[in-house]
Amino acid sequence: MQTDIYYRDVTRTENLEDFLLERLEAACGDFFKYDGNAHLTVRVETDRHRNQSRKPYYTCEVILKPTKSRKVIKIRKSDESFKRAVAMTVATLKIVLAKKSSRKSQHHRTDPVLNMIPPWGEEQMLLSILPA
Repeated sequence: MQTDIYYRDVTRTENLEDFLLERLEAACGDFFKYDGNAHLTVRVETDRHRNQSRKPYYTCEVILKPTKSRKVIKIRKSDESFKRAVAMTVATLKIVLAKKSSRKSQHHRTDPVLNMIPPWGEEQMLLSILPA
């Protein structure tokens, strides 16, 4: 797994980087278990434009590039609180990865013969053939 974190107008601290890595790796842990060469890029920035409340506005963007497909997963969330912006991004990432999961897409697909219920008379006949 390769993870890159880019900061723009945000001071980089070890606490901040550990917080980001812990949250994102927890969300993507099962995904990276099956695709170890995937590339995760995280961009954290402060919006430099003035807004009405004159408070900083944080944006967290996650770009996930799997090795086995050409599709790229890109999630971008913004909020006045840095931790809320990261939490919303991680929650959305979990939802997207759950939808893209091959296990989940194959969940309801089973062999129709296994789900077949024998008619009323055949059930007793099948049970009498089987040894006890």
